[in-house]
Amino acid sequence: MHEMTQRGQLSAPAVLCPFTPRISPHADSVQRWSLHWATRHGLLDRPGARATFARARFANLMCRAHPDAGEPELRLATAWLISIFVLDDLLERALVRDPEPARAAVTEVVRLLRDRQPEPVFGTALGRPLAGALGEVWKRTEPRVSPQWRERFVGHVADYLAGTLWEAGNRAADRPPLLDEYRRMRHHSAATDMFFDLIEPMHGFELPTGLLDDPDFATARRTAGTIIGIFNDLISWPKEAAIGDHHNIVFSFQREHRLHLAEAVSAAVAEHDACVLEFQVARDRLETRWWSDPTCATGIGDLVHWIRGNVDWSMESGRYTPAEIPAPRSAGD
Repeated sequence: MHEMTQRGQLSAPAVLCPFTPRISPHADSVQRWSLHWATRHGLLDRPGARATFARARFANLMCRAHPDAGEPELRLATAWLISIFVLDDLLERALVRDPEPARAAVTEVVRLLRDRQPEPVFGTALGRPLAGALGEVWKRTEPRVSPQWRERFVGHVADYLAGTLWEAGNRAADRPPLLDEYRRMRHHSAATDMFFDLIEPMHGFELPTGLLDDPDFATARRTAGTIIGIFNDLISWPKEAAIGDHHNIVFSFQREHRLHLAEAVSAAVAEHDACVLEFQVARDRLETRWWSDPTCATGIGDLVHWIRGNVDWSMESGRYTPAEIPAPRSAGD
């Protein structure tokens, strides 16, 4: 059980999280590198952006999600995370009032990843700093992966982008999503599938087709993503309430079931904990059939690290403190 935790004004309700915390010994080094990398790409040009970035400690999330990965791999994962944060910010705030640039940005991202050689106009919707950052991380990732992995990953990126456009459309129309709709689309907008794919190049392997097709593996990935998304909703709802954002499972429970806020939080905690139990059952079943394969043990192990690491990073990061300026979301936010 992850007990009630407070860091300054930040608190999180007690949730089931029976996994051991871990973090890479490279965390501080990767954090320093990430600040230089984001600065070099022009991603921190807004006033106060560098200080906000440093407090967020994005590198710690990747170092908790992949505690056994090497430092070059952790740098790559962190660069992906930063790029997606900035892209998410662009889609959520800068383009929400005009859907055409948002759709153009999504088209550019998918074209970059699928076609590899973007047209000269690439970067018009994204802006050159973000286009350059995404181009670099993809160029560093491609030599590590097969065409099959690339197609799977790009599909998950496209799903994530579709989810963010759905959210942007709702915000533009001030439309609260229904609970089941929110659950379904949150799985995409959380971007967990694409970050779970990155577990493989982080460790220099690709998961066997039999494991990818295993229903228990699909359940483990789905529930891990849901766990991360719900936990982030549980600690981010005060900030979202302050800016009038309807996209939070707490608010969906509150509206649809006519609950008081405390009851809606409890309902979200119960759904989170049920997913943790479902994840554990799927993981235990996989152990009986796949644990002799070291790629499976590592792949499932990093799902566990993602679940626990997201909790610990959320509490140590400046991302969710009420005084923090609203920022783009993480893999599970």
